[in-house]
Amino acid sequence: MPAGARIRRNGQPQACEPCRKTKVRCDHGHPRCSRCIIRRLDCIYHPAPMTKNHDFYTPPPSSQGASGHTNSQTNSLSSILSPMEQNHINPTSSAMTPSSGTASPSLSGASYENATRNTLFHKEGVSFGTTRYSAVFSENQASFGQAIGAATEDPTLRATFVSPKGPGFDMSNSQRELAIVTLLDFPTLRTCEILMENISSFHDVWISPMTIRQCLNQVWNDFGHCLGNDRSRDSVLDLANELIENSKTSLPHPDQVAGSDTSWINWFGGPRLRWEMIGILFTWAGMAFKHKQDWDPIFELPEQQGRNRNTSAEKMRVGAKACLQLCEDYSEINEVIVVLMKNFAKLHSQIISDESDRLRMHFGATGSAIITAGLHRQPFTREVTPLSQHRSILATSFFHLDKCDSLFLGRPPILDQRYCNIPQPLDLSEEDVYQGPERLAAAVRRLDANGWNTDKQIYTVTWLRAVSFLSPIREEILRLSLSANIQYTKPQIDALVVQLQQIVDSYPEHIQYRSLEQGSASVQTRAPHEIYMVTRIQLDVLQCAFLLQRLLVSRGLSNGQDLFNIAQEMISVVLSLWSDREQLRVYNFSFDWIILSYGIPCAGILCLELLRASNLAPPIPATEAMPIPTPVQLSRSEVVQTLTMFIAFLSWIRPTDNNVQLCGKFKKVVKRIIDTAIDAPRPSLIGPQRTPLPSQRLSETPQPQNMMQNQVQQTPLHSTEPHNSMDFMTDFDPAMIAMDDLDWLNTVDWTQGDWLELSQQNYLS
Repeated sequence: MPAGARIRRNGQPQACEPCRKTKVRCDHGHPRCSRCIIRRLDCIYHPAPMTKNHDFYTPPPSSQGASGHTNSQTNSLSSILSPMEQNHINPTSSAMTPSSGTASPSLSGASYENATRNTLFHKEGVSFGTTRYSAVFSENQASFGQAIGAATEDPTLRATFVSPKGPGFDMSNSQRELAIVTLLDFPTLRTCEILMENISSFHDVWISPMTIRQCLNQVWNDFGHCLGNDRSRDSVLDLANELIENSKTSLPHPDQVAGSDTSWINWFGGPRLRWEMIGILFTWAGMAFKHKQDWDPIFELPEQQGRNRNTSAEKMRVGAKACLQLCEDYSEINEVIVVLMKNFAKLHSQIISDESDRLRMHFGATGSAIITAGLHRQPFTREVTPLSQHRSILATSFFHLDKCDSLFLGRPPILDQRYCNIPQPLDLSEEDVYQGPERLAAAVRRLDANGWNTDKQIYTVTWLRAVSFLSPIREEILRLSLSANIQYTKPQIDALVVQLQQIVDSYPEHIQYRSLEQGSASVQTRAPHEIYMVTRIQLDVLQCAFLLQRLLVSRGLSNGQDLFNIAQEMISVVLSLWSDREQLRVYNFSFDWIILSYGIPCAGILCLELLRASNLAPPIPATEAMPIPTPVQLSRSEVVQTLTMFIAFLSWIRPTDNNVQLCGKFKKVVKRIIDTAIDAPRPSLIGPQRTPLPSQRLSETPQPQNMMQNQVQQTPLHSTEPHNSMDFMTDFDPAMIAMDDLDWLNTVDWTQGDWLELSQQNYLS
C-alpha cells in the first residue's frame, strides 16, 4: 500500500480505483495491486475517490506485465493465461500517445457506462429501408434537430413484466436461484485447463480461441474465490448478483467502442461480465466434451461424477440454456447474444440427432437474431478493425450455414442475398487481428488482391472464405429445387457448373484438393488441420456439383452418368477421412455429420445404379430431351467394394455420437441393397423372358437381333460366354451367398492393394 494511503471508516485500507469501481477485493499491493498487474490496469490510489468519476479503461501492456504477479492462483492458470498474458497480445489503441501511455477520452471506459442513448430508432446504424414506422424521422434527423435528440427513454414509462404466478411472486428470487444453480454447475478450473488443450482443433469462427482464453482468464482471476474447489451457494451469490446487474444494462452501440482498440473484447467481459459470456463459456465446454474420445481421462475426474461425452455436454447445454433465460428479460439483441444462441443450437445438434425439428427452431431463432442485430446488412467501410472483421465473419458464416441447413433438410433458407449486404472477411489470423493496429495493418498489406493470405496458411477464416464463395450457387440450387412451379433449362444449370469451376479455379493453390491427392509430394508434410479443412472444402465443392447434376436428372435432362461419376468421387473423399482417422483423431467428432451430409446422398446414387445394373430397378425413363436414354456405365464390383467400405465407416460411428441412430438405419439399408444385388437370380436367355417394366416400353417395334446381342455383351454378369476377366459372381460359392447379410466379406482379404482390413473389431464394433 502506498505511503499516506487513506483508511476507510471501517478501518480497512482504501482500494485502488479500478478495484473500487468494479467492486472487487483489492490486495493493496505497492506500487500496483496484483489484479491491476494481471489485467494491465493503471493502479491509482486516489486521495478522494468519491469526489470525481474517473474513467475505467484497459491501458497498454506495461513492462511489469504478468511476470510481476506472484499470486499462486495465476500459476495454476498457466494453460489459460498462455499466450494471452505472457505474450501481451492485447494491442494498444491507435489513439494512445506513446509518451503518456494513457488512453484518449474517446477510448476510455465512459463509452461502456450507462450513457444516455437515443432510443427512438431502437437500432442505430442499421438500415431498415423506407417501410419502417420511424423511417421518416430517422432519415431527417438533421431537420428535426433537438426534438429527436431529447427523445430518450423514460424508465417510468417502461412496460413492466407481471409474473404468471401472481403479483405477489418475487421474480428476482426465482432468477437469483436459477443464477446460483447455474454457477454451481460451471466447469472447474482443472476441467477448463484440460478442455483448453485442444481448443485449436475447433476451427469454428463462432468459437474464438483468443476470446475464450481471455474470458476464462478474467473469470478465474476475478472470481476464482467464488468458483474454487470449495464452491458453495454463498460463494457464488455475489457473482450471481453482479452478473444480474450487468445484464440489466444495454451494451453500447459499436460506434461507441473504438474499433481499433481491444477494449471491445472487454465489452462483455471483465468488470462488465454478463450472462451472455458465461453462456458462451458453457457452450464451448460442452462442445469441447463432445470433441473428446470416450476413453479420455477427463471423464474419470471426480467432478465429472461418472458422466461421459454426451452427459457432460448435456450438463453444459443446460447451463447455457439457463444463461439464455437469465439474460432474455433484460438484454436487447446484440452480437454477443447472437453468438450464444448460435453456439447453443450447435451444441444441441451435437447431442441430439441433426434431423430433430427442435434444432430447426433454434436455428430459426438465431437467424431472427442475426437480422434483428443488423448483421445481415452491414455498412461498407474501407477501414479494417477487429470489430468489423468479427461482424463480417459472423454474418458470412451464418449465411453459409443457412444454405447448408436448407440443403440438408430441403427447406427454404432464412436469409436471401437480395436483402443482405455482408462484406467478405479478410483471410487474417486471429493473432493478426487482435495483436494491435500496427500488426493488423501490416497483415492487411500482405494480402493479395483478392483478400487471401500470401503465407500459404490455412486459418479458420480461410476455410470460411472458401465455402462462402459457394453460397450464391447453393442459394440458386435451393431456388430451382424448392420454388413452386418453376421451370429451368439445361443451359441454366450448365452456366452454374461453369461458375462453380471458376470459383474453384480462383482458390489459392494450397487450399485446392489436388494438393492432397495421392502422389503429391506435399501430402506427407501437411498438418492434420490442413488435411481436414482442405478435404471439407472439396466436399462442399463436390456437393454443389452433385446437386446441380441432381437438378438435371430430376427433370430428365441428363442420363445420370455425370451424377454417378461425381457421387463416386465424393464418396471416395468421404472415405479418405475414415482412412486417415488416426491422423485426424481430433476431428473424429464431425465424422457422423460428414457421413449424413455428404456420404449418404452419394451412397444412394451408387445403390440405385447398382440395382439398375442388376435389372432390379426401373431403368432411366425416356423424356423429350432423351428419347432413348443411355444406361449409366459402371463397374458393379467397384461399386460393391465402395459401398462395403462405406458400411464399415457407418459401423465405426461411436455410440455416443449424436447421429448414431441415423447412421445405423442407413447401414442396414445399404447392406440389404448389396445383398439384393448379389443374390439376384441370373436371367436365362432360354425360356420365359422377364416382362419389361412400363417405362422400358419405349416402342412397340421389335429390336433387331444384332442390337439384342450388343445389349447382352454390355452386361457381363448376364453373359453366357466365358470371359478372360474374373466374374464377380461366378467366383463365389452359393453357400457363401446364402450367409446372413455381408458375413461372406469376412473371408475376403481386403489388405491387398489400397483396401483396409475390415475384420478388425475396433472398426466394425
